[in-house]
Amino acid sequence: MKIDQYTLFIHYLFNINHIPAFLYQGDDLLLQIPTSPCMIEHSRSYLRQLQDIGQTVAYLTTPYDAYYGCVHITDEDLWLFLGPYFLISVTQEQLPNLFRTMQIPEAEQEHMSMFLNGLAFGPLHRFLSYLSCLNFTFNRQIVTIEDIDQSSIPEDAEKAIRTVYTNANYESRENTVLHNTYLQEMQRLELITNGDTVGMKKILATPISGRQGRIGHDALRQAKNIFIADCTMCTRAAIAGGLDIEEAYNLSDIFIQTSESYGSVADVERLQKNMPLEFAERVEQEIRLKNVSPLIMSAIHYIKEHVNEPLQADIIASYVNLSTSHFLKRFKSETGMGLSTYIMQTKIHEACTLLSYTDKSLTEISNYLYFSSQSYFQNVFKKITGMTPRRYRNQMKKPSFLKTR
Repeated sequence: MKIDQYTLFIHYLFNINHIPAFLYQGDDLLLQIPTSPCMIEHSRSYLRQLQDIGQTVAYLTTPYDAYYGCVHITDEDLWLFLGPYFLISVTQEQLPNLFRTMQIPEAEQEHMSMFLNGLAFGPLHRFLSYLSCLNFTFNRQIVTIEDIDQSSIPEDAEKAIRTVYTNANYESRENTVLHNTYLQEMQRLELITNGDTVGMKKILATPISGRQGRIGHDALRQAKNIFIADCTMCTRAAIAGGLDIEEAYNLSDIFIQTSESYGSVADVERLQKNMPLEFAERVEQEIRLKNVSPLIMSAIHYIKEHVNEPLQADIIASYVNLSTSHFLKRFKSETGMGLSTYIMQTKIHEACTLLSYTDKSLTEISNYLYFSSQSYFQNVFKKITGMTPRRYRNQMKKPSFLKTR
């Protein structure tokens, strides 16, 4: 394949995935897409590190949480260097720290901001899969993502992991301090899946005994990491119990973001105590609707997912393939409330979350939830919650699951 064919092919690839690409022949840069002068030196520096690994395909991560990879096109002795690739999108708040870490001159920061905002992001396995596919395309050699991952771990890092594990295992056995929280954790997860709030309140009154592994460099990071792991398990248990997947993941996101904002171990542990009960309560609400047919449950999930849109009976009825009149009768018969009442309750529940977690004005929230006017929104909110939105924001800044029960 000629050089101009490589460059055209790489242009097409960028149009598909928006991962920056650099094509090198020796130290000569043949292609950079998209163009960013301040990234050239970064690419050369990281390419040398990747070449030192000695593999046709490899990757590395940086102190600023960006991933870079390369594929050695052996027949032509070319190096295709890819990145930066981020696991989550780069926010405006992150840019100043990112510029400092990357040592981007002030004169180039605006251009760099535009460069970063247009980049792809996603899970690591997607990036490794991309590298594997490119390696097969250019070298006709299959290297699995597991092989790429393994080959990119320095030998001294692997040895360090084994050393730490061996020492920790020895100390645990020597001091008879073992990870014995499994049965208690499984009991809590089962209570969530069953929506058993009474049982959950009882078990939460008893602290988990035993030793939890060290997964943080200090006490606060340890508490947060344990909370994240616990929240992840509770989320899966709630989904298994019938909680809507989007609702479960959104609740998990709120919990984890809240824990990350805390500056004390006591706050994180208090949140961790309340979190399983919140999941159990939501599953319990779903279980109460077990007599609701899959068709009406589909309508309920549609309402929750489109709460920020104008929800009309005929549109929802069409979604579940029923006539409007038949749908309205069936919805009230199965849920015990009229459609309009359920929609308003769902919208106000969303409004409570926005009032608690954002600084959006009442007008913004009212418009977002498609109320005809702010005054109408306030009237409905007060009717359902017993207080005005402003008073709710002032007195109920934390939802129930963040309060000490």
